[in-house]
Amino acid sequence: MTWNQITYPNPIQKGSKIGVTAPSSGVRPKHEARLNLALKHLEMRGFNYLEGKCLREDRKAVSASAQQRAQDFTSLWQDPSVDMIFPPWGGEFLINILSLLDFEELMKSRAKWVQGYSDTSALLFALTTITGISTIHGVNLMDSILANDDSLTSRAFDWLTLSAGARFEQTSSPQFQTEFGDFSKNVNVKYKLEHKTIWKNFKGGDEIKLQGRMIGGCLETLRNLVGTPYGDLPRFASRFPDSKVILYLENAESKPAELCRALWNMRYAGWFEVASGVVFGRSRASDVSNPEEFSYEDAIEDALASTGLPIILDADIGHRPPQLTIINGSMAQLESSNGRGRIVQTLI
Repeated sequence: MTWNQITYPNPIQKGSKIGVTAPSSGVRPKHEARLNLALKHLEMRGFNYLEGKCLREDRKAVSASAQQRAQDFTSLWQDPSVDMIFPPWGGEFLINILSLLDFEELMKSRAKWVQGYSDTSALLFALTTITGISTIHGVNLMDSILANDDSLTSRAFDWLTLSAGARFEQTSSPQFQTEFGDFSKNVNVKYKLEHKTIWKNFKGGDEIKLQGRMIGGCLETLRNLVGTPYGDLPRFASRFPDSKVILYLENAESKPAELCRALWNMRYAGWFEVASGVVFGRSRASDVSNPEEFSYEDAIEDALASTGLPIILDADIGHRPPQLTIINGSMAQLESSNGRGRIVQTLI
């Protein structure tokens, strides 16, 4: 596939149609009320939506067979009336649809935004690195309710109205949550932001400043793409010889030893050779280890310290919301100072 610049989908606007499909886990009956609420809030924001065929069912952790899920995503992508694809959430097995997607055919249709995180990030990473089409690592549909009115979540749709060439700025959140509420018990449950956000500079230091193209996602899903056509980060970076990438990773819950092995796997594949720095999102992994043994930070030290790369920890990315809206492929300036973070992304 020949391309040498990032393609940014057209901005969405009032009246835009959003396709909703579950390329990984679907929505069970006990969670349908929450899905309906999120869809209603899309309409209240001025959007239309189109449900895919793989959405309101979940068996053995998936919404349908791999073939059906791949076809449903492709159908929405090729539908000229659809401007964005927004899965309800992540899941477990998105990886088994990647070989069923014809990325060359996807490039022949009008590009459209795809947004999500967790398991969805495998699709986002593959789509951007293979085709050069920008994707969005950000809030899932099921959390896109109006009650989540913190500054990062409430403005997430604002950035999708921007055209290529635009730039926008986000700053770190004041507070974050550690555990999600139960949609089946309270359809209106919102984020419970009660812990102070503190970005950390690994190995200390007053300030870290990074510049490069944003790319990354959920470590638990991306580590399985290393060494495959869907996880060739060095090849993606080679298309932009004048800049490196800012690699962001959110470790949802892997224990320190698992994290260490995954980072070494990425290192052996050359991922960190093309990076200007690494940004880790907040992780539950730091809660499941004994610091007196092999800790979360020990894992990062073991795998990455000798690279000399600047490293930021506990950024607003991943499974402890709220989170930044990260435009994969965008040129960014990212800085961490005195526990606070700032990122400026430019759509070039």
